[in-house]
Amino acid sequence: MRKLPENCSMYHAAKLNISDSPIQTAISFYGKKYSFGRVFSLIDTLADNLAAEFSLGKGDAVTLCLPNSPAAVFAFYAANRLGAAVNLVHPFLPPEKLKESVAETKSKLLVVYDLYRCGSFDFGVPTLVSNSGSYMGAAARAYYRLTNRRTAEGRAFEPLLKDRGNPRVPEAAFAADEPAVYLASGGTTGEPKTIAHCNNVCNNLCAKAQVFIGEPIENYTALYNVLPIFHGYGLCINMHMCMLMHKTNVMCIRFQAKASAKAIVKSRANILTGVPTMFLKLLGEKAFTQGDLSNLKDIWVGGDSVPQSLLDEFNAVLERQGASGRIQTGYGLTETAGVCVVNTRKKHRDGSVGLPLPGTVIGIYQDGKALPAGEIGEIYLATEQLMLGYLNEEHSPIVEADGRRWLATGDYGYVDEDGFLYFKQRIKNMIKVSGVPVYPSEVEAAALAVPGVRKACAVGVGDAIKGQVVRLYVECDEGRGEALRGEILANCRRQLLPYAVPREIVFRAQLPVNLIGKIDRLVLEKECAAVPGGAEK
Repeated sequence: MRKLPENCSMYHAAKLNISDSPIQTAISFYGKKYSFGRVFSLIDTLADNLAAEFSLGKGDAVTLCLPNSPAAVFAFYAANRLGAAVNLVHPFLPPEKLKESVAETKSKLLVVYDLYRCGSFDFGVPTLVSNSGSYMGAAARAYYRLTNRRTAEGRAFEPLLKDRGNPRVPEAAFAADEPAVYLASGGTTGEPKTIAHCNNVCNNLCAKAQVFIGEPIENYTALYNVLPIFHGYGLCINMHMCMLMHKTNVMCIRFQAKASAKAIVKSRANILTGVPTMFLKLLGEKAFTQGDLSNLKDIWVGGDSVPQSLLDEFNAVLERQGASGRIQTGYGLTETAGVCVVNTRKKHRDGSVGLPLPGTVIGIYQDGKALPAGEIGEIYLATEQLMLGYLNEEHSPIVEADGRRWLATGDYGYVDEDGFLYFKQRIKNMIKVSGVPVYPSEVEAAALAVPGVRKACAVGVGDAIKGQVVRLYVECDEGRGEALRGEILANCRRQLLPYAVPREIVFRAQLPVNLIGKIDRLVLEKECAAVPGGAEK
């Protein structure tokens, strides 16, 4: 990829990189393809219309409540070209919460999709409604219209993609400290926060692609994109990186195990990204486990802890079905716009989440003091991918120490002598039994090693004598809980110290997940706090 100008917009970075090959496919969406030339023609037309009809421009904000779709790509880059910050939110966000987000970011405009369940809800700003089916091939479009019914009301978005004779608006310039995108933190341990990122953060992360992909960039043609763009991982690694690498973005609206398994094989994509729950579900689909995976070169998993059992099983499928790549793990936060520590093909270590990317330094601190290799403490990151800050929040996790500006991650871990990072646990998730720390991830790993356990989540429950004890929530097939209980406890006793062995095990057919597909630990923690010891066992 070409060297990017400092402080350039994401729009400029993407267009600079594709200007030599306008006919190459940029987006493939349910049977319809869009070339890079066509994509940027639509982006530019949309930008001109938004400026003329809504006065959208420098310093404004626009909220996109859209699933993965060409509309999301067009709207994102059009707003970025105009100098407006883009607030990306989950397409299932309740209308009341969406209105709060629009107000918090001072958005001037809102774009939702046709199936968003808001009716004529008043968001306080002009609302545009996108018809997702209009971007699909004929067969998929007919099925979409047959099986779905529009639930959002508002002005149609798609007419703004047509030339209305409005004057061409010059591309806006951004300063280094100006927000380009707003993202919501995961919110697994508390209320989500709105995070502001500048263009440089997103551009620089994507420009490092050659560091963490396994082969020269020219050996790649397409990425299968199931991760939502409202998440830093999906925005930077999927959407924007495809633009910068000049590769095809095979987009799907949302992950559906059966359909996605077939599409991964059919698309012949070289890169597959996802979170652990997605990969776990793919292992249950014959279309994937028995399909031709010979085109897969890089498979990246992140967003949550990854059990070794999942890595082993998934890698076995990849090897058997002809893929040249294996799962690569990494570590990052929304505060860093995604991954900043990775295991690559050439440099990896089992059990670790990898080495820092260029421009990132790892520190392990405890009580303000740096710890040596091998000692567990809070993970600090000094990185050029650091957020501008939280929106409308007084508290900041950014601290000054040892001559660097660090992000105090709120995660426990350690580095080995070679600099590989080992993630242990969110600090807020730590369980203390008789004052001794218990890492939920280790308890969960012991449970996940038992065949039949799909998911596991260890939570602390108040205890009059020990302060806390461990309650383990397990997702498995209905009716199998009692058969698994003995095996889980036996394996926990083999792998864990006595105080870490669960006091009780709660079996569920399905564990709660949050909006980005992670186990919603907060829901389970609230359940434990409300009825200590009273859950169904």
